Formats: sequence, C-alpha cells, structure tokens
Amino acid sequence: MDTHQADGLPKGPRKRKRLGDFLVDAGLIDDKVLSKALEIQKITRKKLGQVLLEMGVVDEQEIAKTLSRQFNIPLVPLDNTEIPRELIDLVPAEIAEGYLLVPVREERTGLLVAMANPLEPYAVDDVRFVTRMPIVIGVATQGEILRALEKYYPQRALQKDLNGSSPIGGAIQVIPDRKEEEDIEDIKSLTERPPVVRFVNEILADAIKLKASDIHIEPQKTTAIVRYRIDGFLRDVMQVDRHVHAPTVSRIKVISGMDISVRRKPQDGRCRIKHGEDRYDLRVSTIPTSYGEKVTLRILNPESAKISLDWLGLSAKMLAALEEVISMPQGMLLVTGPTGSGKSSTLCACLNRLNTRQVNLVTVEDPVEFEMKGVNQVQINPLAGITFASGLRSILRQDPDIVMVGEIRDAETASIATQAAQTGHLVLSTLHTNDAPSAVSRLMDLGVEPFLIAASLQAVLGQRLVRKICESCKEPDILMPNTLKRLEPYLSVVKSPIFWKGRGCEACQYTGYAGRTGIFEALRMTASLSSKIEPGFSILTLKKAAEREGFEPMFHDGIRKALEGLTTVEEVFRVSPAEFESSVESEVVVSSVMQETPEEMMFPELQSSSVTLPRPKKILVATKSDMTRRVLRGILEAESFLVLIAEDGAEAMRLILKEKPDLMVTDFLAPEIDGLSLVEKLRSQLSTRYIPIIVLTPRGEEDSKAKWNEAGADDSLEKPVEANRLLAHIHRLLDRQVQE
Repeated sequence: MDTHQADGLPKGPRKRKRLGDFLVDAGLIDDKVLSKALEIQKITRKKLGQVLLEMGVVDEQEIAKTLSRQFNIPLVPLDNTEIPRELIDLVPAEIAEGYLLVPVREERTGLLVAMANPLEPYAVDDVRFVTRMPIVIGVATQGEILRALEKYYPQRALQKDLNGSSPIGGAIQVIPDRKEEEDIEDIKSLTERPPVVRFVNEILADAIKLKASDIHIEPQKTTAIVRYRIDGFLRDVMQVDRHVHAPTVSRIKVISGMDISVRRKPQDGRCRIKHGEDRYDLRVSTIPTSYGEKVTLRILNPESAKISLDWLGLSAKMLAALEEVISMPQGMLLVTGPTGSGKSSTLCACLNRLNTRQVNLVTVEDPVEFEMKGVNQVQINPLAGITFASGLRSILRQDPDIVMVGEIRDAETASIATQAAQTGHLVLSTLHTNDAPSAVSRLMDLGVEPFLIAASLQAVLGQRLVRKICESCKEPDILMPNTLKRLEPYLSVVKSPIFWKGRGCEACQYTGYAGRTGIFEALRMTASLSSKIEPGFSILTLKKAAEREGFEPMFHDGIRKALEGLTTVEEVFRVSPAEFESSVESEVVVSSVMQETPEEMMFPELQSSSVTLPRPKKILVATKSDMTRRVLRGILEAESFLVLIAEDGAEAMRLILKEKPDLMVTDFLAPEIDGLSLVEKLRSQLSTRYIPIIVLTPRGEEDSKAKWNEAGADDSLEKPVEANRLLAHIHRLLDRQVQE
C-alpha cells in the first residue's frame, strides 16, 4: 500500500503542490493575490494561510471544506472535541505549533491528526517519527487549530524557557530565615515545584558554577536578558521572552523577603541559599525601568570572609609594610580604588589578621557583606538614623581597639575617623581615589585639616583587580615592537622579557582568563612625607618625594605580574594609569578593543541612523567531513545565512560561546568532542541551552536518532541531506524562536 495513501493524503499534491497553488487552482484566490501574499509572507514570516486571512481574501471555513473535498480527507471539528491528555503528550509543542496541527484521536488505521494545511511539507514524517504511529490526516480551520493549541499547550514558551532540559550545576536550596525551618527539601522535591522555581534555581546554580559575582536580569521591549558578571566583566548568558520576566522577578522577591506587590519603587532584600555543601548569601536589589523591574543579585560566599593577607597578591615588600601598619596601636590605614577593585576583601583580610580575643573589633558597613565571627558588625540604616558618621560616633563609645569604617563618604565621617586615629584607635577605611597619593588631597577636600592628616594617616594602599591568565591554555604572547620599546624603563633588569596570554579554552569559556588578582601601590607615611602635608601642598610633589623613598606606582606591580605570567599587559593597561605617552596605551587598548568590541561599535560610520538592516542568521556547521561542510555551506549561503564552520567539537564550543549562533547543524563526526557529547555540553549550561540543534544521522539508524533526542537535539535529518528539507527544518526552528 502507498504510504501517503494510507496517511489519507494523495501522493501527488503532497509531494508537489503548495497551499497557494492549490487555492489558485480551486478558484479561491487568483495569481495576483497569491503574489502579494507571498511578498507579505517574506517580510512577516507568517504562515501563508494566516496572511491570506489577514488580507481578508479567503474564508477559513471555505479553505478547510475545499481541502477536505479535494483530497477526500475528513473535516475535523475541534471546538467541541475533548482530546485525551495522553495523545497531546505524544506530539511536542514545537511540532504542533510549527506545523499548526493537533492529534485528535486514535483510530483503527492510525493516529488522526488535524492540520490547518495538509500540504505542509514533511509534517507527517515528523509526527510519525516522534509518535512511532501511522498517521491519518484530517483538516480543521486555522482558528480551531490555534484555539486547540492555546487550550492543550498552554504557556508553551514559558514552559520551554523555564523547564530546561537537565539540571545545571547541582541543587539550589533556599534557606529560610526562621531557624525552625533549617531542614528544607532537596533538589528532587524542588524539581516537582512550578517551572519558575526551577528556572530561578538554575540561574543561581549556573552563576555559582561559573563563579559569577553578580546576576543581572534586565527587561527589554520584547525580551529579558540574563547577564553574569564574571571576573569583573558582564557576560550575556541567555535571552528569554518578555513574559518570563514577571514571574521570575516575583520568585526572586519572594525568596529575598521583598513585597511582590510593589513594582514602581526600588527595593532591597537578602536571602541565603545552599548549593551542594556550600552556602551563599544573596544581596538583591530591584529598580523600575521603562520596560519593568531590573533585578541585580550579588552572590557572596561566606567562605570569602576567611581570606588571608597572603592570598591578596601583595609583593613581599608591600605585605611586610602592611603588616607593620596594622600592628600599630593607633593610626589610620586607607585602601583606595574605584568600585569593584577589591577594597572590601583587603580590609576583610586585615581584620582576619587582627581578630583575636584580646581586642574589641567593631565595624560600621553598608551593607555588612561577610559575617565575621568575633567581630561586632554594625549595619548602616539611614531610616533608623544610623549613618557612617553617627555609627562611628556611637561605636567609639563602645571601647573599641580597632574600628573599620566601610567608606569615608562625607566630611563628618572623615573628621571623626581622623580624630579616632589619634586617640588610641586603629582605624581602617576606604576612599574612592585614582591612586594612593590622591587620598591625602581627598581628605583635605572633605574638610580635614592638614595637620590632622599628617598626625593620623599611617599608610595608603591603592589597588586594582586584573584578570589572571587561564592556566589551562596559557602560552607566550608576542608584543608589538613599539609596545616593548615603551616598556623598556620597566624592564631594565630583564634581558629577554617573556609575556603571556591565554589562548582560550573551554575551562575559561574561551576568554583566556580565569580568576583575578590584585595589583597594588603602598604609600607609607614617613615623617618627611608627613611634613609636606600642609595648606597648598602639591600631590605631584608628595608623589615625587615618596618615589625617592621607594614608592612605586601600581603600574610597576602590574608589569611585574605580567612578567611572572599571572596576567597580561593588556589587563595592566586596562586597569592602571599609564605613566608614559598615550600612544602606547592607545596601541595596547585598541588591540584589546579590536578583539572584544562589536564591529558596529568600532565603526559607527558604517551604521545608518535611519535604516536598520536585519542581521543575517548565523548557522554553525560542526563536522570533520570536508564534503559535508562544503555541501552544507553551499545550501546555507544560497539562502543568505552567515555560515560558521567548525572541524571538531572543541572549535564548535569556542565559536558557540564567542559568536552566539542562531542554530547549529552537527553529526557524529566531530573529533576531540564527539557530536553527542557536544550536544550534551550545550544543554548543560544556560548560555547555550536554547540554541536549536539539528543532527545529521546515517540512514535507517533509529537507535542513533533516539540517542540524539535524549541528549537534547531539537531535530534530526538522515544523510545525504536534501536541501529543501534541511531549509524547511531550519526555518521551522528559527521561526519557533521568534514566536516564543
């Protein structure tokens, strides 16, 4: 028996005729209307039937009746039909939505499937493949199909975005504040709860796995973007539909103790979670934006509070100087640098060294980031009248030996801190300045008298954080001759300097960097330097005098760490002020920018302010077969796709993380990482989980297809590849992304 006859659809029309041609032959539309509809379809990417209905040139009931009569297939009413849940579960939502069809009932000859367009190419083959059943075709109006999809496949995009395909990074448990609820459910019970809970848990687990310090959830006009800050840089992780944003924000508000009904005012909250055996504190902040609430979560590992001075990356000379200062009975130590330069970690390390039972150690912070055993920590609360100044004034009445002020922000705090440093207290604090010598002028700007600064200030530690080179892909770096020449003053004792860089690998997400360390400058206030702090003094004069006594700007420390292979020259230029002509800095910085900045930002003159050209879709082809690569490249480039080629799985991972393709086509033939393992890796992390994947399988190997589906592939095609069939599957998966 002919397969297509058994399916209920004549072989000829299904193979050759499209819906538009059929409607013209049936006299429902003419060639002119069809041409116009096809033009609209190219722009809107909607189904042809939907375009014709929106044009008002056809009636959906008439189309359905004509298709039923012409091909002798049943007209299936859906509005008053109840479809069993077990049949709905047989056909995935993406196939039902992509082809506009629904399974209706099981008949003697097979599964009856109602379709809005029975002429849809490959629909029957795909439904037969996923259901493993013979298919009998029926026809229903497009309106009935859409209503059935809404009824039986509710919140399809939400389920896709929230459910995921596999757990990421282990269990996330939210730890309640109430002590009696310390024993909470594990990941098995968490997966039984609503999809939004699992989605938030997976974002948190994935961020912890990638060692992110912050999570940003940002609403856009039609989407929401999830970004992680890793090693100081924000990285886009995933983009979800706008409707996912609201329930995600509500869930985060619930676990962090915020009011979910308040959406037009900023809120702050906190909670504690458990990931595996480790516990983390989350600082949560929401703020209203044009398209909804933006959420930022700071991830704090309590273990970080145990940081030691030896772990900061200080040179032996600066470490000795710092230990000498913090061992003094009184005086002030300031740590300077911009936001995110590691000042709090440095102070935390100092407190760990000073924290003994013989001293009373009190801090005033905004907020209290790390809980430190044996330290009395005061949280700033302006609503309750607790500011840095008032808090510092109060704790000085608590008989402290050592006082840590989170930040000197105003004149009152600066005045009280300097006075405390002269009256038997060791004061540790931070300032926002560009370098260590500038701390003196900053205190004077805040109204502190020069003689008070000279009498109280013992040392200033300036610092920045640089990214460390990934040890898994570390290799020598060849600098440009002009750069080496400009660096000669700092390389006088090094005959043949060797600098290093990271090539980029899976371990570092192909960035070349993993982790961070500090570069420092330590200004020790000697008697001769203190004598120069007087009205009208010059920072330059102070700096030159300090250099004569051994002070080195942090740029020197950065170059030393670059020579040691800890970081790159580009990183040193990025975070620390250069001390020579700007041409060198420009040369190095431009090199870095060329590697990481999008083309449209580097060459704005190429962009039109009035015309936005659509970005071509990127398709990644991953296979070691040269013949397959050439065939697929020809097919895809003829369709105006931008084709990326990877000859092995490792190269495919690099391109996926750097280029963010819209879809990938792969097969088993992928050395280093085989195709199956590659798919599993992509599905194991949020940043790549939702990239559609089409796999190419040998003809007739059903077991192979099942393995691919289990690994997380979206679609499969048998080799050799038929161009029209491949393009139809690609367009269906890309259209599904747009619709969701």
